[in-house]
Amino acid sequence: MTSVTFYGGVNEIGGNKILLEDQDTRVFLDFGKSFGITKQFFAEFMQPRNCNGVLDLTEFGLLPNVDGIYRCDFLEHCGCSFEEEPSAAGILLSHAHTDHSAYIHYLREDIPLYCTEATKDILQSMDDTGTTATSEFITLKEKFKTYTNKKGEISRLKGAATEKPRIYHTSDSFCIEELDVERWPVSHSLEGAAAYILHGDEGSVVYTGDLRFHGYKGDLTRRFVERAAEVDAAALICEGTYISRASSDSEEKVRDDAKQTVEETDKLVIVNFPIRDTDRMLSFLQVARDTNRTLVINLKQAYLLELFRKSGISAPTIDDDHIGIYIPRKKWGIYEDDRYDKKTQLEDFYKWEAHFFDHPNAVSTQDIHKNQADYIYRCDFYELTQLIDIKPEAGSLYIRSACEPFDEDSELEEKKVRNWLTHFNLCPYKKIHASGHLGYGEIKELIKKVNPRMVFPIHTENPELFLSLHDNVIIPEKGREIVL
Repeated sequence: MTSVTFYGGVNEIGGNKILLEDQDTRVFLDFGKSFGITKQFFAEFMQPRNCNGVLDLTEFGLLPNVDGIYRCDFLEHCGCSFEEEPSAAGILLSHAHTDHSAYIHYLREDIPLYCTEATKDILQSMDDTGTTATSEFITLKEKFKTYTNKKGEISRLKGAATEKPRIYHTSDSFCIEELDVERWPVSHSLEGAAAYILHGDEGSVVYTGDLRFHGYKGDLTRRFVERAAEVDAAALICEGTYISRASSDSEEKVRDDAKQTVEETDKLVIVNFPIRDTDRMLSFLQVARDTNRTLVINLKQAYLLELFRKSGISAPTIDDDHIGIYIPRKKWGIYEDDRYDKKTQLEDFYKWEAHFFDHPNAVSTQDIHKNQADYIYRCDFYELTQLIDIKPEAGSLYIRSACEPFDEDSELEEKKVRNWLTHFNLCPYKKIHASGHLGYGEIKELIKKVNPRMVFPIHTENPELFLSLHDNVIIPEKGREIVL
């Protein structure tokens, strides 16, 4: 018997957590954060309590009530029982966006994670450069450990925590117990995205993850669809983020439109694109080359590119003549301040940041301020304070190359950003973007080619639009097991 239970991604964009059970084998397809439901109960200054382990999240269905999958240190601290062995044989991760991967943090380290090498690098970069307590995607650091002191009292264990590396597998074809699995790379809005074909007792289950046909790796998606069409799929679990749109734009059009826009000014160009979208980075890097400018990226992006280089993953490199690495003013703000020696300046930075301090492509605030026509400066909403020092000259441009807000909270944040851009005379700004997802026509093409016996629409607020695309569309209900 094969069954699927959807614990996330149901009538919402993101939050994918799908339990697939085949005979005695249990695996999850993704384990992501549901942003919409999270915002119903939590806010910036009212977050789930670390001291309560997983219980604050299971209370509202943000994490499923499934025994044998959560961290033993969390459960033990909260007085919950836990099993010696995990109840799931693996997590099949489609990609490293937080709506698919964020809640890995809460999982036992002895449940293997299956993903691409690039996805592992992205998670590693988030561990190494993050400042929150909810990363730990690669290595789990045990919490709430105690010891008995000399007085016989229970005391908190201070100092370095015990580290437990997670088990990772990055091969493209593998077996999980009796379940045969194929992983196929696909095009999406970050490196390392993949789709899965699982060969179970009742036939093959095809899981799209998030994907698109365009982009510099669009051919990978088409190869996956061709393979999925060969397996006589019992079920297709298909994302539908933008099914309400007829089609999607292309990454190639983003590049061409951006070049035309940059050529309109001889002043500073500021662009906001997703921090880990190396396809989008490549588009603006090509624009920088064509317009004789330097694309300036931040330290976290530079760190990720270094991990990709070490893994042999094709992506821009920080040694490219048209890439600059922005060294911001932090803490005391004394980078390149001649009153302080280098050692003192480095105290403003984490060790991983200081690695780029003397790189030949390092770019300072003053570099950009003095030579604005030479740069395309990547600056997201959290870096807008840097504009106070850079002081964009009249005629500078701002390009937003990221998705539109999905909810009221994001729209309110957008108004705050607009205030900043208005202050620096960067409004009206340009919108140049292409989605990481399929439109209606492309989803129709995918379903027709795969020709599964049943279709499960997920990762969409409009699952009913799938009903016209297949004779046997089953709209999932959260937490309900469906036997194939």
